[in-house]
Amino acid sequence: MIRTLAEVPTTQPLAADICIIGAGAAGLALASEFANTHYRVVVLESGTASRSGDSDELNETIVAGVPHSGSTEGRARTLGGATTLWGGQVLPLRESETRSRPWVPHSGWPFGPATLEPYYRRVEPLLGTPGPPYGDEAWGLLGVPAPALDRDRYLYRFSQWAPLTRRNMALALRTELKSSRNVDVLLGATVVNVVPARDGGHVAHVDIVAAGGKPRQVRARAYVVCCGGIETPRLLLASGGRRGIANRSGLVGRFFQDHISCIAGVISEQSRSAVRRYFEPRYRGGAMYTCKIEPTDRALTEHGLLNVMAHVKFEIPEALGLLELKRMLNDVQRGRLPIPSLRSAIAMTRGAAEFARLAFARAALSRRAAPTRGRLLLMVDVEQAPNPDSRIRLADETDRLGMPKAVVDWRLSGLETRTITQFTAMLARDWERAGLGTVEVVREVDFAACDVLGAARDIYHHMGATRLSESPRDGVVDVNLRSHEVDNLYVASGSVFPTGGIANPTFTILALALRLADRLKVVLARDNESASAHSFAATTDVERRERRKTSSRPP
Repeated sequence: MIRTLAEVPTTQPLAADICIIGAGAAGLALASEFANTHYRVVVLESGTASRSGDSDELNETIVAGVPHSGSTEGRARTLGGATTLWGGQVLPLRESETRSRPWVPHSGWPFGPATLEPYYRRVEPLLGTPGPPYGDEAWGLLGVPAPALDRDRYLYRFSQWAPLTRRNMALALRTELKSSRNVDVLLGATVVNVVPARDGGHVAHVDIVAAGGKPRQVRARAYVVCCGGIETPRLLLASGGRRGIANRSGLVGRFFQDHISCIAGVISEQSRSAVRRYFEPRYRGGAMYTCKIEPTDRALTEHGLLNVMAHVKFEIPEALGLLELKRMLNDVQRGRLPIPSLRSAIAMTRGAAEFARLAFARAALSRRAAPTRGRLLLMVDVEQAPNPDSRIRLADETDRLGMPKAVVDWRLSGLETRTITQFTAMLARDWERAGLGTVEVVREVDFAACDVLGAARDIYHHMGATRLSESPRDGVVDVNLRSHEVDNLYVASGSVFPTGGIANPTFTILALALRLADRLKVVLARDNESASAHSFAATTDVERRERRKTSSRPP
């Protein structure tokens, strides 16, 4: 069921087998895996069913490093979390994104994409996307020949985009969770403390508060923090004591990462028809595909690059009215009725001819036709090199619930900007040789600029600050996402990524959540068997003692 914490009588104890903190992508996907099972699950969501300023106020951060707009703009404290904002882009990690590389300190995952592959296949139906192929084979499926770039230097990958109705996990799973008798989603329930038992190796309970309500406790057998890449380390650091909980390594909050996106090139207008032929989004079976260009493993190694990808952005002029349509579709994703304003209606009327052209392209050509005018931008996105000095820490300032605010101290290493400029220059030369036109390339990356060549920014992909590792020295959680030092505490979030790779993280976050669900079922079943065996053994001992007493009595 889905209800507010205020609806639960204060006399009713809050207890479950699993306590999930956060109702975003990971939290709701994890909860759905336990729907209609014999396990009792409680999901604690700080926000309400629809986004509100009061809830988002609790997301306020202090930015201390490189400007980071996503620390507030990229988060939504509501049922569905950031999936209410998410573009729906689906792309799995490739091997190079999980591999340890000598030129990238602290890089590498304890496992590769093969471990995640079966879970990717389970996530795809949840998101309504068709699944493989994500690589070169997609050109044939889409009926388009590949551009003639050097295959020793570049490879092609295709993102698939989840349909609008499947992107928001709250909408996609609402019916299932509402009707579930064993999963209880509590809204307006902010966790302010994860309280360890006296020995520190076990969570005893979590403290929660509601606006205007009394503090309450939730007790469970297992606790899973699913609060995203900023709120998760904030909660762990604010819990348990001076160093926080699960932080013997001192790494909670460190290695905070994001993806960086840069306007790395402006493509000549004369090549618009060729660029549209290859890089306009295409549809197959209801799914939209977009092409990405990445360096091959050989090129990554030869040039010492981070994982990086290029794609074409067809700029949408405001005058066409398409931005108004996009805003209305965003309302649909958030579960709102998209009622256009007078200004929006006028803008869309002006763009009626453009809308008709786009509708024809979608219906007859299975393409999302690019606008007839507007800049052709070569966008380059790059992963961040893991950096222990890039971190989430706690401020002295607190929010209205008394929790210390998060300080987002985002720091880069220099390898990120070098990768952008070097990869762009290399690609621009081959781009022209392939007949795709000339490209004016970035000379200097600028995080203070906006909408001009060289402008760079974060793209709301918060990762790394509770990284997974094989050794407790090197991370916060183990390969099963369990805390190295607290035996019933787990994390399911982009914050566990040791390196970000370049694929959009939500797909992998969901795969990790489903993998954790399988693990928790094994752990809880094993604990049940152990408890039953203990109970049986205790009963047998009592029976033996009784038999001995009986046999020793005189007739």
